[in-house]
Amino acid sequence: MTTEVPLDQLSAVAAVERLLDAETRVVPAVRTASGAIADAAELIAARMGDGGTLTLIGAGTSGRLAVLQAAELPGTFGLPVDRVVARTAGGGPGGLTGTDGDEDDLDAGRRDLLETGFDTGDILVAVAASGRTPYTLAAARLAAELGGAVVSVTTQVGSPLADLADVAVEIPVGPEALRGSTRLTAGTTTKLALDAMTTVAMVQLGRVHGDLMIDVVPANAKLRARSAGLVAEIVGCPDGHALEALDACDGNARAAVLVLTRGLEPGEAASIAAEHRTLRSALAAAR
Repeated sequence: MTTEVPLDQLSAVAAVERLLDAETRVVPAVRTASGAIADAAELIAARMGDGGTLTLIGAGTSGRLAVLQAAELPGTFGLPVDRVVARTAGGGPGGLTGTDGDEDDLDAGRRDLLETGFDTGDILVAVAASGRTPYTLAAARLAAELGGAVVSVTTQVGSPLADLADVAVEIPVGPEALRGSTRLTAGTTTKLALDAMTTVAMVQLGRVHGDLMIDVVPANAKLRARSAGLVAEIVGCPDGHALEALDACDGNARAAVLVLTRGLEPGEAASIAAEHRTLRSALAAAR
């Protein structure tokens, strides 16, 4: 019988290797839930396509991962910031840190959900590694009572949170290399599942052209150059021409593509782009 050397008796290199070895379970585990992740993505796209808001909620590491999604989606996919909201227990609006003491607060879970303005047409992604966090369960129960859709994301199977969900994403990954620390393998698993889920939802909503972030917000020099680069790639023109068209269209990459390929004025191009879910359909309409 081989006894594993305790983590605190390993060299730094050996400890790093053990932690990284534990992460090799993640992608195979997440793949087993690919069907549920796809179902969740389609449900998010359906609700948001009908005007609903995507709300993410959790506590501790799960809550911080929920808030991270809400922080990144609007800029990446050109969504109004009020279409994706999140709360972590004890964090308040826009808070990332949260407090461990609020994880057991049922009233806080319900109150935080209500403060987001959650309503019948919206969708909640409730994140909890254990699937048993009281704060998150309270929010999910209320979301269901209000008539909203609920997606659960857990790293356990057969949890109370999964029982509440319209779509349950359950990805068991086993014990942590640092026992009980769900910020490690469970956190990696949750982040990967949420990334895949929300990205596919954005694809379903037409926010991606090919593999390009067509609606990325050019909020700084780096992103302005990135947006111009993708316009240039789609059109097949020099980056400088793409940048000129992008500036003429106030940063609207879809409109810039229509200006360069269809000879439209920026205002007309923007109007046509806004009428179509995808850039492909806008290009077809402007022939």
